[in-house]
Amino acid sequence: MSVVNCIDKLVKTGQITRQIADEALGLYKRSRGEFGRTMGPASAEAAAGLAAARALESSAKRLKNDTAKQAIAWANAEQRVLSHPQGRVAGVMSMLTRDIWEAGGENVATKGEVVWAQLSAKFDQALEAYSPGIAGQSRQQIAGVRSLVRELFGVETGDGTAKAAAAGWKAAEKEATDRILAAGRNVPLAEEWRLPQFWDTLRARAFTREEFKADFAAEVDRGALTLWDRDTGAPAKADRRDFVLERAYRDITVGDSSSAAFSPEQRTFQFTDGAAGAEAWLRLQEKYGSGQNVFGVLTGHLQRMANEIALAEVIGPNHGAIVRAALTMAKEEEAGLSRLQRLNPLRMLESRSIAERTYDVLTGRANAVDGPLMAGFFGGLRSLNVTSKLGGAVVSAVPGDSVTTALAASYNGMDPGRILTGVIREISRGGEESRQLAARLQLTAHAAMDSAHGFVRFAGEASGPQILRAMATAVIRAQGLAAWTDVMKRTFSMEFMGHLADHAGHSLDALRTVNTPLATFLDRHQIGAADWDAIRAGTPLEVEGARFLDTEAIADRTLREKLLGAIIEERAFAILEPDARIRAVMTGGTTAGTFWGEMVRSATLFKSFSMTMVATHLMRIASQGPIEQRVWNGTAFVLFNLLAGAAAIQARAVLYGKTPEAMDTPGFWVRSGLQSGSLGVYGDLINASSSRTGRSFVSDLAGPAIGAAEDVARLSSVQLRRLMEGTDTTFGAEAVRTARRYDPSLWYTRLAVDRLLFDQIQTLVDPDYRASFRRSEKAAQRDFGQSYWWAPGDALPRGVR
Repeated sequence: MSVVNCIDKLVKTGQITRQIADEALGLYKRSRGEFGRTMGPASAEAAAGLAAARALESSAKRLKNDTAKQAIAWANAEQRVLSHPQGRVAGVMSMLTRDIWEAGGENVATKGEVVWAQLSAKFDQALEAYSPGIAGQSRQQIAGVRSLVRELFGVETGDGTAKAAAAGWKAAEKEATDRILAAGRNVPLAEEWRLPQFWDTLRARAFTREEFKADFAAEVDRGALTLWDRDTGAPAKADRRDFVLERAYRDITVGDSSSAAFSPEQRTFQFTDGAAGAEAWLRLQEKYGSGQNVFGVLTGHLQRMANEIALAEVIGPNHGAIVRAALTMAKEEEAGLSRLQRLNPLRMLESRSIAERTYDVLTGRANAVDGPLMAGFFGGLRSLNVTSKLGGAVVSAVPGDSVTTALAASYNGMDPGRILTGVIREISRGGEESRQLAARLQLTAHAAMDSAHGFVRFAGEASGPQILRAMATAVIRAQGLAAWTDVMKRTFSMEFMGHLADHAGHSLDALRTVNTPLATFLDRHQIGAADWDAIRAGTPLEVEGARFLDTEAIADRTLREKLLGAIIEERAFAILEPDARIRAVMTGGTTAGTFWGEMVRSATLFKSFSMTMVATHLMRIASQGPIEQRVWNGTAFVLFNLLAGAAAIQARAVLYGKTPEAMDTPGFWVRSGLQSGSLGVYGDLINASSSRTGRSFVSDLAGPAIGAAEDVARLSSVQLRRLMEGTDTTFGAEAVRTARRYDPSLWYTRLAVDRLLFDQIQTLVDPDYRASFRRSEKAAQRDFGQSYWWAPGDALPRGVR
């Protein structure tokens, strides 16, 4: 009986699943092709059959274990969904991301960050050496990453850093594979796997089908690449090579080529060991794949592996089936809602559809692009808006983050002054020592990913062509926002570790008296008395007289990761960033590249911060603690945010050439509330009311697509109508205003650029420039009680001339 018939018989008798059978058949065919290179047909057939038999035996044993784990996972998931005090929908959401009711256990989003921390610790030398700076990666860094690739192909480059980074990559990939197998995922191991293959749809479309096939065929002829025919499970024969390359080009150009983490499929392109394979991989990736962003491909793959591990460990090995079943339970609950209940505004944050979208965000399905051309155009507009509007974001972030961090610290029984003092200390020292300590405490993963991929706060806003994304990233970094966010997150996490070490001498019962908020923190994250005793049993880490809880001293990895996840979730209240829930809300379940998908992304640009504020602080105020505590927390929240908003408004005024505003009017404090974000989704519109662009409120609300349409209209149809009416056109003035609107200047250069460049150009092209400048001064005095210390049109500040 043939191997194929034997495997089919095992499936029919129920001894193995169809999935295991397909994997064994794939291994058999691939092995037969490999052995056929060095053996005769009969010997190759026998060796391949033996390999398949061994795999079947191993898979059958693993199947029993994996099936048991899946059954246990479903039982746990069902219990979480049914037992959540806020209902089934809240139970599903609590598995996926941070529970806004603060009643859930571990979730996928937080667990993914924790696992990424473990993987990045293996890859830390590469993260340290190759993370891009303000202007991206240097030529030396790009060369170093290329050497890393060569080392992974077994080529000795003489580059010690690249060699260590390659070893770190292998260690991280092995740990990830071990964890996914331990979680119950039946993942066939591919010994020849070295690196992920990323093929870029738009890059490939830039070349003809014939050029694509010729490039890959040339690598095959050089012996650097083997084409695998997935129909036969063997290297493609000469008469099939053209067909295999045709299919590969089609898959890549329709966006269906790059495999997910732990994908069991045999890749079409198998690069050979040694220098030939390494150089072929680099050449083809540069032309059709990641370009020079190989480092981004590596870190992105680590993140995808971390997410997949989190999905398997928190939900189950077959998480898709469990989530579908849980969503059905949630749908049954929603079917019983009244009309009034369906109008509950909280359904914007928590509903069955939001849960489904959140799962798509976590699995990466939400990143699908339907029309690359449309996505590139509108994504480019969003990146331009990030570049032009967020050059001074750090001015608002400093007071705003200081307030939210202080509130988060107080809620957990910490001294807010200790954190803010620590931030000042870290900024003055440059932060290098704290980065090393944070790495030792396993707290650096989030910052490392920020560095590798740009920034988190506005990561969903920047898209489109690579050069525009790079510009947006550079603006966020150059103004200091990325560095500020990094320091704040690192300091908060480290001080929390110090806070835990300071109270390690108390049992959980004693903590309820000594520091009730800290005891509540442990309760909130389901860390019981026995868990706390295990956590505090280790010797604390002492640095310059300060003590920190040493996470490496916690022997139980599950408990260690639960504690790290708890700190990450508290940090989410200190430094606000959109999570998977908010990204699901902001996209509305639409697909990028479609008309409505792009319109939704345009309209929600910059709104995620305010929605995150609702999902964190406002939900905590509304739902946690007795009523008197909620009133106290709400009052403190509003007052401190008003002060933060006022500080941001006054700082912006001075930086943009004006004197501080009069603070004795109700309007000022209303705008302070808007600036701080304490009044919800309208907080991000404060810039529209005091912008230097003259754009309408409606267009700023609607997003960059409508704003760009308004710009085009002002520069074309409005001017044409004036011309036809015989009145003077204002094309020159409008052109200057439009250029000013998209100016990427930063907070420390914007005023000088305005006065020395745009104002001077306006004097040349706008016959009404003097009246325009006077109107600006009068409006500032009339509306806000302000004068200018560097007035429009002046080449020098007043008092300097």
